[in-house]
Amino acid sequence: MKRAFLVITHGSMGVEAVKSLELLMGPQKNVTGLGLVPGESVDELRDKVYAVLEENQKTYDETVIIVDLLGGSPSNVSLSTLAKYHEIKIITGLNLPLLVNLLNFTDSVDDTEQLINDSIDVAKDGIKLIDKNFLKHK
Repeated sequence: MKRAFLVITHGSMGVEAVKSLELLMGPQKNVTGLGLVPGESVDELRDKVYAVLEENQKTYDETVIIVDLLGGSPSNVSLSTLAKYHEIKIITGLNLPLLVNLLNFTDSVDDTEQLINDSIDVAKDGIKLIDKNFLKHK
């Protein structure tokens, strides 16, 4: 299964998350970052998203969209893609461990839902409160 990944966020967070991912893992041909920037309309973002998805369909079996926040404009734009594109999965709550796991295992896990659920678990596990008591529990 050949997958593409599209990261959509408020501002440049998604674009920068992709850059951070590439700093860790090297260039990624199957990942695109987009952001809703000041002065840009939701319709303009939707047009960009649809353009990426059209391009992805030429090379990939499906696209996984990762957004920063459920209910925000990037999330709403991604939800609008479900009516037009069949091979779309959407994940909310972008963080770097999520992206790293998705890309690290995309070629070795055939079942996309398993890949996503495993990556969500990794993302959740990557969120920790670190204080003076943290090391006592390890």
